[in-house]
Amino acid sequence: MKKLLVAVAALATLTVSMQAAAADTVSWTAWNSNLMGSFVQNGNSVGVSYSGTANGVDYSGYIYDVPASFTNAVVTNTPGSLGTIQMVGGSAIVNGFHFDRAVIDPVMVLFSVGQGGVPVSFNFDSSAVFTIGAQGAGHWAGGSLTQSGNTVTGIEGNGLLQFKGSYTDINFTTPNYENYYGATVGAMTVAVPEPETYALMLAGLLATGAVVRRQRRA
Repeated sequence: MKKLLVAVAALATLTVSMQAAAADTVSWTAWNSNLMGSFVQNGNSVGVSYSGTANGVDYSGYIYDVPASFTNAVVTNTPGSLGTIQMVGGSAIVNGFHFDRAVIDPVMVLFSVGQGGVPVSFNFDSSAVFTIGAQGAGHWAGGSLTQSGNTVTGIEGNGLLQFKGSYTDINFTTPNYENYYGATVGAMTVAVPEPETYALMLAGLLATGAVVRRQRRA
C-alpha cells in the first residue's frame, strides 16, 4: 500500500508541476548575424534558422517596451534584445523559420507591422494553426493586428501569435512592402500537455485512490 501511496503522491506532484509549467516564461530565439540561433524546450536546445527576405537582425530591446502587447497569462516575457528578424516584404518569396527538431506549440511575435494607410499581411501556410494571443500599441504608438483565416494583417500592429501543434517549419509570405517591421519565434520552455493528458492523469489518480481504499477495507 505504501508503494501505491507514493505513486499517488508522485502523480499529484507531476500534475501540479505540469500546471505550473503553463505559466513558465518562453525561451525566445537568440539570433546571430547569419540569421541562425537557438532556444530551449523541454531541456533540449532547438536550432533555428530563417530563410527568405530579411534586412538583418535588430537587437533593440525597445521594440518591446510595451510588454502587454506581446504577452499574456501564458507567455510572460518578450524577446527583449535577443534579436528580431527585420523585414521589408514586397515579394512572393516564401519566408520561413525552420527548427532542427519538432517544437510543440511555438509562439511568434510581430512588431510594427504596417502603418497608417499601408497595411502589411503575413500569409501563413494552410497547415499552420494559430490565434492572436495578444496585441496592442508598440514603440511607435498604437495599431492593430487582425486575423482572417491564415492571414494576419497589421496597421502599425504589434502582437503575439500562438501556434497549436508540432512544427519543424513556419512558412509565410509578406507581399506588402513597408520599411522596417519584423518577427521572431520561440516556445514554452516546458511544452504544455494537451487537456486529454490531464484527463488521463486524473483518471489514473482516481483509479489508484480506489485501489488504496479497497486495500484499506481489506
